[in-house]
Amino acid sequence: MKKYLLFFSLCVSGLAFGQNESRRIWETTQVNANIGFSVPLLYSGVELMRAETLRENGLSYYQNAEGNRKNVGEYSNLSGFTMGFGFYKPIRKVKGLMLGAKLTNVQTGTQPAQGGEAEAYYFNFLQGTAAAKYYPLKSQNLFVNGEFGIASVFTKNRYLNSAGEQNFFHQFGIGSGFGVGVGYDLTPFRNKTKALTLHASYQDMRTRVEVNGIGDDNWRFGALNFTTGVTF
Repeated sequence: MKKYLLFFSLCVSGLAFGQNESRRIWETTQVNANIGFSVPLLYSGVELMRAETLRENGLSYYQNAEGNRKNVGEYSNLSGFTMGFGFYKPIRKVKGLMLGAKLTNVQTGTQPAQGGEAEAYYFNFLQGTAAAKYYPLKSQNLFVNGEFGIASVFTKNRYLNSAGEQNFFHQFGIGSGFGVGVGYDLTPFRNKTKALTLHASYQDMRTRVEVNGIGDDNWRFGALNFTTGVTF
């Protein structure tokens, strides 16, 4: 009797395993973690664009009493890395549609050729959103995604004052943002609900930043992100 019960249990387990393998990646709950390369795009904001103009002209962020700035050389392109985490659940009534939430953290920076450690600019932002994914081709793992939610930005200008002392000018703002993207899930594993995910996305954010001498400064900026990650 015990042998029959054991055989029956193994059959049920094998059937359940086989059913799990046959499920498509968009038919089961997903967790995604990714990392990649990010390029910020700066659009508007009094202080945001003023700092960019100084970098374009190779000038220090510090201005002396006579209104002069030293030349610190050409800045490298503003770029850095992005990390993200997402959670999605399938919507049974709409095949291929998934809804969830996503958190994206971007850390970027640049420094001039001559300024070295004395001069630098850091541009970092965080976005927490409600998110959606849709797989339009049920025979393929191609997907498009969209998201909307809260965005915050943190920047830091690093420079030397007239006494040669290291100074920092920090700025922080909060607002809203959205994102859109396209990606593909590679499923080389036996379990087709697990994947290596390639993704390209665009983020667009608007934040209100309090700036000395300006007050409310409304910034608009975006970013292009290229990531790779795991979905399970």
